[in-house]
Amino acid sequence: MHFANRRNRFQSRRSHAFTLKLRAWLQLFRLPNLLTVPGDALAGAAIVSLFRSEKLPGWTLLALGMISLFLYGMGLVQNDWVDLHEDRFHRPERPLPSKRLSTSNAALAFFICLIAGLLLAYAVAWRVFLHALLLSALIWLYNLYSKKRYYAGSLNMGLCRGVSLLLGASALGWHSAIVPVFIAQTAYIYFVTLFAEGENRRQIPDSKVFLPMLCFLLGWLLNLPLMVYFHSRISLTSWLLAGACMMLALMAAGAAALRVYNRSVRPDEMRGYIGALIRALLPWQAAWLVLHEGAWTVVIMLVLLQMWPLTILLNKEFSQS
Repeated sequence: MHFANRRNRFQSRRSHAFTLKLRAWLQLFRLPNLLTVPGDALAGAAIVSLFRSEKLPGWTLLALGMISLFLYGMGLVQNDWVDLHEDRFHRPERPLPSKRLSTSNAALAFFICLIAGLLLAYAVAWRVFLHALLLSALIWLYNLYSKKRYYAGSLNMGLCRGVSLLLGASALGWHSAIVPVFIAQTAYIYFVTLFAEGENRRQIPDSKVFLPMLCFLLGWLLNLPLMVYFHSRISLTSWLLAGACMMLALMAAGAAALRVYNRSVRPDEMRGYIGALIRALLPWQAAWLVLHEGAWTVVIMLVLLQMWPLTILLNKEFSQS
């Protein structure tokens, strides 16, 4: 009986230690943000697939999503690694300064994510590999140089998410339909990053907080002529589903802006605004995905929309900004 109790206590301690370690890793990778990443590449692939009338095998789509995840994860680890000295003073609760994760473990995770992402990209196609190299270079540029520069850093971050979209498109090649979506997503993340720079102080946001919503709207409207021209490739069901998802994205970005517009906003409220904008990427991605008719696009659309409320719950445990 005594030995059984000791064994149970030992197992309980091991289970608790594992839970704490897992939580630290999920904090390092900013889990709510991570869930918004694969949709970039999948949306890019779906857009080019639709307008070029070419199909992508399921394993390629899975690989594209994983490539984005690995490279984004690499960037998140590198970001905390570079900011370790600053985080010891300003964010001591983060996994690395609190020593819940060692720097050697973080370095191992960094190289695993980088190598896995590049190898997967090489296995898919040489064009995807080149875009993966470009995305990696942009991530390194942001973490090591531009993040401390207000406008350059914001543009750099916007390009990271924009090129993530192009990475998916590159699996099939090129089509002009990807350009408005790329510009809109790059501009959207540019503004989100600009706002995030001032999230740690009380402020009174002006009408600029509506600019991200405007990016979504312009991206859709600029692509509308092409969608009308190729209307024979888009079913009525796809039109309706895509329109509904786009309305959700616009409402999410607009509602987030209304909550902070023209009033004194605390830092935690501004961080909530940033988190809401990041989550709004999910219905935006779903809108472009579901234009491409097929059971797989509807399934992925539903998964992305299910992730939306999930990220709201996860944001209470893991910071998005």
